[in-house]
Amino acid sequence: MRAATTLLTLALFGGPVFAQSISLSGTVLDARTNRPLGGVRVSLDGQPQFATTDTDGRFQLAASPGKHVVTASVIGFALLQQPIDVIAGDAPQLTLRLSEGAGAFEEHVTVSGTESIEHPRDSSIALHGRDLQALRGVTLDDPLRAVQSLPSVSATDDFYGEFAVRGSPFSHVNLLVDGMPSQYLMHSVFGVTDGGSIAMINSDAVGSVSLFPGSYSQHVGRRLGARVDLDLREGDRDRVHVRMGLSGTSATMLAAGPLLGTRGSWLVSVRRSYLDLLLNRIEDGGNLAFGFTDGEAKVVLDPTPKHQLQLLAIAGRSQFNEKPDDLGANDEATVTGHSWLTGFSWRFTPSPRLVATQRIYATGLAYLNQNRDNALLDDSFSDEIAWRGDASFSVVRAFLINFGGDAQLLSGRRTERRALNDRPELTTIADYRAHDHARSAYAEAVAPVSARATVTAGARFDAWGLTDAAVASPWAFMDLRVTPRTIVRVGSGLYRQFPTFEQVNGLRGGGDNLLPETARHLDIGLTQTLRSDLTLQATWFDRREQNVLWMPDAEPRRQADGSIQPGRGDAPWFNALDGRARGVELVFRRDAPSALSGWVAYAYATDRNTTLTGDETFWADFDQRHSLSLFGRYPISNRTALGAKFRYGSNYPLLGYIGQQASSPVTPLFGGDRPLFYQLVQSRNTLRLPNYARLDVRADRTFTWSRRRVTLFAEVANALNRRNLRNEPYGVDRSGRVFNPTGSLLPILPSAGFVIEF
Repeated sequence: MRAATTLLTLALFGGPVFAQSISLSGTVLDARTNRPLGGVRVSLDGQPQFATTDTDGRFQLAASPGKHVVTASVIGFALLQQPIDVIAGDAPQLTLRLSEGAGAFEEHVTVSGTESIEHPRDSSIALHGRDLQALRGVTLDDPLRAVQSLPSVSATDDFYGEFAVRGSPFSHVNLLVDGMPSQYLMHSVFGVTDGGSIAMINSDAVGSVSLFPGSYSQHVGRRLGARVDLDLREGDRDRVHVRMGLSGTSATMLAAGPLLGTRGSWLVSVRRSYLDLLLNRIEDGGNLAFGFTDGEAKVVLDPTPKHQLQLLAIAGRSQFNEKPDDLGANDEATVTGHSWLTGFSWRFTPSPRLVATQRIYATGLAYLNQNRDNALLDDSFSDEIAWRGDASFSVVRAFLINFGGDAQLLSGRRTERRALNDRPELTTIADYRAHDHARSAYAEAVAPVSARATVTAGARFDAWGLTDAAVASPWAFMDLRVTPRTIVRVGSGLYRQFPTFEQVNGLRGGGDNLLPETARHLDIGLTQTLRSDLTLQATWFDRREQNVLWMPDAEPRRQADGSIQPGRGDAPWFNALDGRARGVELVFRRDAPSALSGWVAYAYATDRNTTLTGDETFWADFDQRHSLSLFGRYPISNRTALGAKFRYGSNYPLLGYIGQQASSPVTPLFGGDRPLFYQLVQSRNTLRLPNYARLDVRADRTFTWSRRRVTLFAEVANALNRRNLRNEPYGVDRSGRVFNPTGSLLPILPSAGFVIEF
């Protein structure tokens, strides 16, 4: 590159130069899909005129010979600053590639030669820059809340970033950050069932989020359900840039830049919340306060073309406080939590046919809960230190072998103290400390069986020391290209999840004889490409679960003889349930960055559990029959965009053995048809929460000055001010009446913010 610049400079000074205007033309492309971008504002530094790309991404500008900086800006994409050398007598052709997101990027090139073209990747279950920015929300800036709008996902509790996928709860989701398991990276009110949570990752540092809702390759396993990959951005290798923002709940700062010339990069992000202001908007009494601080750092270095080193560090702290006015001795007045993930990766590419990656990482969670008198209620610590190795070897063209494994050292401890029998002093009711290990190995082959079909088959072996379990988990998929625009995919696999320290050793521990939970996924999908930016996808799925853990005696219920069986706080975990979830999903998606883009997704599904003894059958806790997700983003100009998302769900069961209040002429009611209280019954999950519906609308506007850009955004969450409800802990009296099993969610909530980039 420098040699080309030198040659052009010599050519420039090798003869007489006359001031002249040279036509500078080019094309602007989406860096991810290589599709042309229309409506992009392109300008040269120091010149008032600018050009706007047409629908084919083409532009033309007048330039004088010499060095210039081309600026390309459009809302939803990074601000591009590209130095160029323009030579007299030449007619340069530029190809500018814009990355999705809001960072500022710069490239150093000379206008000569050609550039390589990357093939677009399928993103039907992935979120990238502009969609991720639009869906994460202004009110609660959270990358996992962007996932809540994806097909296959249901989430009807506005206060939680967690979600269910095809009826499978978040505790079964395999969450990875840069390829490392990251189950602890959530800010939450730990130990409280009616609290809330938010992902401990700044959305500005996330490059993409991908969802695998059904069967997938288990290079990283030990989870029963879907997989979610969060890939963090790398820093820029050309110059330092800074991004500072203010959203509905937090203030953020992100800085990134080069390392050792262009051989590496660094990125640092810090976020501080003021979520207590939002809670005061929801809670009239103003008794609650919740805040958090977190940060990420990522360093990437290429010491040689065959080696790449990465260092990642994520850490966060959250604190919840509630005024002790009406709190009992067993109620949490203060909850403090710390979470972390640190990892070191080494990728070695000795030849084009072999790639090997080694990772060493540590992740964990510690939280401390105190009551109104600052006495200890809960003291918990969980930690994992692990190694993971992965390799891919191309035997012959299009025939690939993937293999690898991992080893983990696990540790955990927890102390629980409670006031018993109306006594003021606290008694230790559970106290354990445990250490153990786990290991795994996998192998997978990807082979074309014909010009149109590719088969993937593999197996994983896991050994879980905590319960002395050793199991194998196979999987297999086939992708068949029926026509150039039609792809059919059939996939199936076994997935395992192992008991945790808490489920084995805690107050509700079921002992080391607990078995791994097992799920068999089966998916049949059809993807039809209608045109380059339009796809239609239909999927049928069937998931059968065995030995699912449950606490049968934890909830109060009415017995057959009419007596009331109270719920046990020390009810142990058992492998108590079998389950079956099945349904269909339809997705119509348009990916057009310069026009209206988004999707319409509908799913019908059922998820039903049966106890292993066969005496109970009930709808699963996250069973939702009908789900509808609508998302649209429309760029009015290169500076302004409007967006809206709408989510509807027929909602989850009212959890527990809860039934309608027996009707009588003297039955008290709320507002005509709502019962003043419910009652305990013999059947579980028979009632439903009211249908969930929420519409969020958003507007973004950018202003660009030289190398600086300001983006203003405003959002109205729950714009229709619909009253949605969620499950909450309820009270039961001696006659079996149930009080307050539901609580209200977010009302209409406007918010605004801004981002400054330079």
